[in-house]
Formats: sequence, C-alpha cells, structure tokens
Amino acid sequence: MAKIVQTLTRASDEYQADVAQSLIRDLDAVIEKLNTSFQQEIKQEIEAKSFFLE
Repeated sequence: MAKIVQTLTRASDEYQADVAQSLIRDLDAVIEKLNTSFQQEIKQEIEAKSFFLE
C-alpha cells in the first residue's frame, strides 16, 4: 500500500471561509492521492498476474 503524506489545514477558533476552503482543498488532495495510488496498485496487480500466467 502506498504511503500518503498530506498536511491538513487546522481550523481556527472562529469560522473563516478561507480556512474552510483550504481544508477542503487539502481533503480533495488526499482523495486524489488515494484514488491515484489505488489505480496504480490495481495496474501492478494485473501486470503481475499476466506475467505469471503467460
């Protein structure tokens, strides 16, 4: 499994729109990294299976 490294923005004591938007961007980046690494792992699995089946 791939290691995901991402820093998330900390919430301030009072609501601030720019902080909330920054946190959403950070979470979107985590989701994108997870989706990308998962697809890569599936591709490697398929390649390994076809290597041994040939």
